[in-house]
Amino acid sequence: MKDFLNKILNLTLPEKCLGCQRKNNGYLCPECLNKIPPCFDNSSILAAAAYQSPVVKKAIWLLKYRRAKKLAEPLAELIFLRIFSSSPQYRHPVSVLDTLIIPIPLSKKRLRERGFNQAELIANLLAEKMSVKIACNILEKIKHTETQVKVKNRENRLKNLKGTFKVSHPRLLKEKTIILVDDVATTGATLFEAGRVLKKSGAKKVVPVVVAK
Repeated sequence: MKDFLNKILNLTLPEKCLGCQRKNNGYLCPECLNKIPPCFDNSSILAAAAYQSPVVKKAIWLLKYRRAKKLAEPLAELIFLRIFSSSPQYRHPVSVLDTLIIPIPLSKKRLRERGFNQAELIANLLAEKMSVKIACNILEKIKHTETQVKVKNRENRLKNLKGTFKVSHPRLLKEKTIILVDDVATTGATLFEAGRVLKKSGAKKVVPVVVAK
């Protein structure tokens, strides 16, 4: 029933670009995708775009809460072009052999409510574009937490997340660089805690990557 409702919701959404409003060119046409403002926050989290962009906010909201799964494709493309392409403007090197892509997992409760993990959709498409392996069964969220938006400062968010993540197959992390993928970072607390658990379990390096910050 949930899959059927998801299809209906997708059909009711107009197939037009969120930026220029032109129809029949996808939810984010290449021209509007290119116009999305980059993120200039020079932090440890690699972000493809600034979350202040109305187009980015709308795209992520539609993906998460209106189940517009087609939007995962342009958002993954944005990450690829802005962070991992061969363009001299964006030059984060990746060795395919020792790299794994891991999406931030949802708790079982949140997954049941939403029906899918938006970070996993984006991560799968990014893995295809980069020809890098993805592992969705290594990092688990074993404790449900309320949405981090309700927790105001970073210190409290980190406390809220303690004991939330678990690594199921630590041997698969040995000597690996992990590209840790999520849709949005605010304080970065979720990515920090997940990265800490991954490194404690044997990952050589963790590179947090988001669509927007």
